[in-house]
Parts: sequence; C-alpha cells; structure tokens
Amino acid sequence: NLMSQIEQIECGLRLMVPALIGRIKKVQSGFVGRIAEDWVAFERQSDEELKGVIGEAMKEEMDDMVSVFVDANRLRKSVIAEIVGALSVYQAALFLEGLAQFLVGLRDREVLGELNRSKIPIS
Repeated sequence: NLMSQIEQIECGLRLMVPALIGRIKKVQSGFVGRIAEDWVAFERQSDEELKGVIGEAMKEEMDDMVSVFVDANRLRKSVIAEIVGALSVYQAALFLEGLAQFLVGLRDREVLGELNRSKIPIS
C-alpha cells in the first residue's frame, strides 16, 4: 500500500515538474529575448542607461519568475505532506529527520563540492 502511494506521488511529480521547468525556461527566454531585441540600440547607451533598461526588463519578468517559484514551493509542501501522510508516525519522524539532515548538508561547502563533482546527472 505504501509503495502504491509513493508511486502515485511520483506520477504526480512527473506531470508537474516538467511544466514548472517549462515555465522557468519561458520566463528566462523572455528576458533574454527582450535584451537581445534591442542589443544594437544598447550599444549606443551609457552603462547607466544600459543598467536601467536591463533593470526594467528584470522587473517585468520578475513577477512571472516569482509565480513559478511560489508554485514550486506549493508543490514541495504538498509532496512532503503526501509522503508524511502515507507513513506511520515513526516512519514520518525518520523521514523528516533525514530530510532535515539533507537540507543542513546542503549548507556545507564540502558536501556541495562533492555534489558538483558528481558524474550523476540531476534531472
């Protein structure tokens, strides 16, 4: 029963994560596209004017990016809640303890260095 619940959670993630990644790529390409469109005009501007134009493009794309991150955060919370809900109290405590240790480990520069040197693709 636990495995079928975990498989359902995984199936949901396989549907949601690509959509979030697609939205992030769309926002990023929109930002780059805005900058690239007027690149020739930018060459005639001073550094301060250029910073202003890029800053304006960033402000406009930021709302879309924030929306994607809010949705990703909701997904993260719901997945954790679904996993914990599928477990016994003891299993849930062990899972949350392991998750906390993992997150603390991400702040360790040595652990991050090992992760970056890893040959296993993260996808």
